Amino acid sequence: MHRHAEKLWTHDAGLSALLGLLFLQIFVVFPFVDSTAGKMLVPIVFTLIVVSGVMTVIGTPHWGRMVIVLGILSLMSRLVTYERYSAALESLNTVLSIFFIGLLMFVILIQVFREGPVNAHRIAGSVAVYLLLGTLWGSIYFLIALHAPWSFQFTAGSVPAQPHALAAKFVYFSFITLTSVGYGDIVPVHPLAQTTATLEAIIGQLFPAILLARLVSLEIADRSSARPCGQDDPDSTGRSTE
Repeated sequence: MHRHAEKLWTHDAGLSALLGLLFLQIFVVFPFVDSTAGKMLVPIVFTLIVVSGVMTVIGTPHWGRMVIVLGILSLMSRLVTYERYSAALESLNTVLSIFFIGLLMFVILIQVFREGPVNAHRIAGSVAVYLLLGTLWGSIYFLIALHAPWSFQFTAGSVPAQPHALAAKFVYFSFITLTSVGYGDIVPVHPLAQTTATLEAIIGQLFPAILLARLVSLEIADRSSARPCGQDDPDSTGRSTE
């Protein structure tokens, strides 16, 4: 049983598991974060994401250790913040989450782009990085709002009073910025917030194109290396070229 669990997390299948947990957090938990069930699920799902992320990168000795340390610190800080809230703890928790998500994205990209066939799990890993990118920027927006609450203008409804609800709002704003949708219900008005949103919009356009090109090149390289040495490419008539 232990061998099967280890194989799941140290191979590409762990990337698909991480993607599933990210979908659960962003599209199921966050929309209902104000409810009683949502408040209970937020720390539970975050814990699962930390564990999943740590186990996914456990095979990378140096970077994996850093992800483990940051993941544990981020989880502990988040739990303490839920029990005893303070602005300083919330800021520390957000900073740790930013570093943890950023390093996790980097290590996942190493796994996605390593040599070998491009399978469904690696594609799932690349999608997970895209979702982590939106979550990362949401945390950055939340950190800006903690220190400068006037940085964003909410044109539809009032600003959420609870920190976890406000953080979920900024994750929503992050994804509509990342995908260049821009409904206009949340508007960055501070120069730092505007610059951050502009940078995310640019990355949102470049990342999928660069990612797709890299995955295609890896697939072509893998097929070329898998071809028997000395075998010529057939032409359109099926005959070998001279």
